[in-house]
Amino acid sequence: MRFRRFLLLCLITVMAASMWIPATAAAAGDQKGYKIHLVKRGETLSLIAARYGVSVRAIARANKIRNVNRIYVGQRLRIPTSSASSSPKKSKKGQKAGGPAQTYGGGGKWIEVDLSRQRLIAHEGNRIVLNTLVSTGIRRYPTPIGTFRIRTKVRRQTMSGPGYRLPNVQWVQYFVGAYALHGTYWHHNFGRPMSHGCINLTNRDAKFLYQWATRGTRVVIHR
Repeated sequence: MRFRRFLLLCLITVMAASMWIPATAAAAGDQKGYKIHLVKRGETLSLIAARYGVSVRAIARANKIRNVNRIYVGQRLRIPTSSASSSPKKSKKGQKAGGPAQTYGGGGKWIEVDLSRQRLIAHEGNRIVLNTLVSTGIRRYPTPIGTFRIRTKVRRQTMSGPGYRLPNVQWVQYFVGAYALHGTYWHHNFGRPMSHGCINLTNRDAKFLYQWATRGTRVVIHR
């Protein structure tokens, strides 16, 4: 009798384990292939997608987002990794669609300026080629927020405005109106707002950016 009870207990244990293991594996599988991103102020779905090298559609699908223009600060987004998302289609030129090149143009090159961190990040495809401190506009002369394109490049020039005249400013790239990315020799307080709205870089970083970027390269400025 005891032996029969023992066999029955073993059989029940094996059956329970066989039912539980697949469910556990499935639950674990649901968590694989994703990264979690916490939405910060000033971020858009396009900007987040470009940072991770995935398409806006892939993020929207993973998070069941119907309106891609409506995300909120503090929202936890599941970001599909390459293994979780479907393979993107290739365009006629052989570039993969859905990545930063499609979102921001400029042959996969785009420049991000984070006003809250006073940082400039230059992206090329899924790579970051420059990540450096800058000085943007002070409260009285704020740097414009939005998406722009480099439209004019000037090797060196004299810049002047209310209360200043600066000769021999180098590696100047205008992206909207009188606002530009350019080299700076009159201060070294990078990481703090210092300008009349332009984006101040060291001459070394400004030179690299001038030679790397082209007319039409996107400049995305956010808080």
